[in-house]
Amino acid sequence: MKPSSGTSRKGREDEFPLDGSGMGALIRALDWSKTSLGPISAWPAHLKATISLMLPAQAQIVLFWGPEFVALYNSAYAPTIGDKHPRALGRPARENWAELWGDLEPLLRRVRETGETVFAKDRPFYIERHGYPENVYFDISYSPVRDEAGEVGGVLCIVSETTERVVAQERQRLLLRETNHRLKNLFAMIDAMISLSVRSARTPQEFADGLRGRLAALLRAKDLVRPGIIGTEHAAESTTVEALVRTILQPYVDHTSRERISTSGPDVVVGATAVTSLALALHETATNAVKYGALSDSNGAIHVKWKTQGGDFCLEWEETNGPPIVVSPNAPGFGSVLTERSIISQLRGKIDYDWQRTGLKLRITIPLDRLSV
Repeated sequence: MKPSSGTSRKGREDEFPLDGSGMGALIRALDWSKTSLGPISAWPAHLKATISLMLPAQAQIVLFWGPEFVALYNSAYAPTIGDKHPRALGRPARENWAELWGDLEPLLRRVRETGETVFAKDRPFYIERHGYPENVYFDISYSPVRDEAGEVGGVLCIVSETTERVVAQERQRLLLRETNHRLKNLFAMIDAMISLSVRSARTPQEFADGLRGRLAALLRAKDLVRPGIIGTEHAAESTTVEALVRTILQPYVDHTSRERISTSGPDVVVGATAVTSLALALHETATNAVKYGALSDSNGAIHVKWKTQGGDFCLEWEETNGPPIVVSPNAPGFGSVLTERSIISQLRGKIDYDWQRTGLKLRITIPLDRLSV
């Protein structure tokens, strides 16, 4: 029994690496005589020692050996290279890291030729590991592996992928910047509404009622577009023209048998930035219709339709059967001023007023690329 046991132990010692992981099995199964490293039996002791330390480690480690930087790595590292595994094992790095070789090779040569360690946090790399290009990030520590004489034989790379954290931080930074931008725009718009309301209101109550109505319209419009929360699925930061028009006009629907307000048009996206300006323009036009136009008469009606034409969004607001318009307004009121500010200044669009005897016909034109922002 003892001779048999000794033979068995000797057989195990002849096998390298002794590691029982999947990567250990892949290394043992590979015909290394067909690679530049030659058969395992000819490998130097310091190479074997490095591999023996690397394979059981839970850290993500890849070893690039020799002048061709032949790749050996552990199981923890394999997922970081996606479908490059397992074909990258035992092959020169240039073959399987070709898309980032111009970036990776100088790092490896620096370690191999100078013997210094290269360390970096959140180091960006471009890689194609799942059939499509990716920008990924790693904390890296590239160190030399020396033999007994102090010569560098390879580069031991201990890495930790930080892509998810970096992307989350960048998303949070962009969200904070966008939130700050939106708040500044919103406060600027409210400040303009207050200033113009003071000049146009005849009584404090009229000022309060008018401002309250405009703020309510903004709130209803903003409810249609809610920014997402970092790290969770979130509602879209856009809405449609139909949803916005119906939301703004809902308070004026009287639910009688006759439809006083009609809307029609294709699905057109309104972005989170543009929704405020368009909502204010629609609200002011509707308010004027209630005070002086079609909605001030029980027989009046409003027809809103829109379309896209070329690179523009076109909306037509038509009032019918309201009080007859004898003379066009000589001076624009607050609503008209605010509408023009919203469309022209904010969205770089244009407004055309056609004061027909049967009612106002308004046409708004906005570049589609501005409407979707």
